[in-house]
Amino acid sequence: MTYLEDEIFRQPASWTTAIAGAAAAPLPGPGERVAVIGCGSSLNVSRAYARLREDAGHGLTDAYPASELTRARTYDHVVFISRTGTTSEVLEALSGTPAGVVTTAITAEPGAPLAHRADNVVLLDFAAELSVVSSQFISTAVVLVRAHLGEDVSALPAAAAVELARPLSAGLAGRKEFTFLGTGWAAFVALDAARTGATVIARGGDPLVSLIGAQRLAVELAARKRANPDQPRSLSRSVILA
Repeated sequence: MTYLEDEIFRQPASWTTAIAGAAAAPLPGPGERVAVIGCGSSLNVSRAYARLREDAGHGLTDAYPASELTRARTYDHVVFISRTGTTSEVLEALSGTPAGVVTTAITAEPGAPLAHRADNVVLLDFAAELSVVSSQFISTAVVLVRAHLGEDVSALPAAAAVELARPLSAGLAGRKEFTFLGTGWAAFVALDAARTGATVIARGGDPLVSLIGAQRLAVELAARKRANPDQPRSLSRSVILA
């Protein structure tokens, strides 16, 4: 089993731990003006969090790529999401945060620069990953913020376990093109796939559970190409600019 496969299958346990600690997480409270920062997959989490927080009525929430944080708006609290806590653009954005603005890091690495420099840290070390491709950290972060916002996500770990036990749809890995659609906060997750002549998979349920199917499909596609999913071409665990 590759690192990626192991991490995909550890998601139910990670989600359970995140739910248990969500209430105590030092995340923004209702009424604060918030910016959420990330790069790559963490940017998708940032965008999902921003939509979830505004939909829950907790106040203005903007999401930005780390390199594009505007100085034209003022915020009470800025949340930085980075699995490794070493992404150079995220650290630069943190350094440029105005004095008096509360900063919170969501990361899996307690010894990373991001964890040491932010005012508060939400440590998801139980969702730490060795694979270059992130799976459980991303989904666990989304579960965490949903629980913190007051959503009842207690059934998600069991639903994830059911999805992991389900075989992939026959012939799916033989396809060459895939279309992933979502709406609202789940725009980064595959809910449905629809093209002319396509095989449509629409099981319903929670978008994060559907994401697990996409993760497992990626592993199967790598296996068919005799590629190592833990070492994808042109990707690294953290983007550090010289």
